[in-house]
Amino acid sequence: MRLTGKMKKILRAKAHHLEPVVWVGKEGSDKVVKEVDRQLKARGLIKVKLRKTALMYEDKNKIAEKLAKETDSEVVSVIGHVITLFRPREGWKRYLSKKPKKVKKDEKIVKLFERFKKEIEKKK
Repeated sequence: MRLTGKMKKILRAKAHHLEPVVWVGKEGSDKVVKEVDRQLKARGLIKVKLRKTALMYEDKNKIAEKLAKETDSEVVSVIGHVITLFRPREGWKRYLSKKPKKVKKDEKIVKLFERFKKEIEKKK
C-alpha cells in the first residue's frame, strides 16, 4: 500500500470526471494489461470499465488487484463496475518519501515552559 487515505481521496476527486479508457470483457484482464500499462504511462490516472461478461469468470476486486500488480500501479477505488488506477508518471519516489512530522502547538508550549523553568531555577 503506497497511497494514504488522504491521497486516495484526492485522486478519487480528480478521477470523478474521467471516462473509462479501457474495457475488460469476456476474454478477461490478461488481454488488457498492456493497454492499461500504456494508458497509465500516458495519463497517470485512469478508469477501467468491467463488462458483465468479465465478472462471470473473476471477481472485480481480484481483477483490480491483478491489473495493479502487473502494471505497478495502485488501486484508488472500485465502485460498481469501474476500477480507478493510479501510477505517477514521474515515479513512485515522490510518493514514498516520508515528510518530517510536525510538532504540535501543545508540545512547543511544554518545551518552552520547561526551558523557562530551568532558567528560573538557575537564577535561584
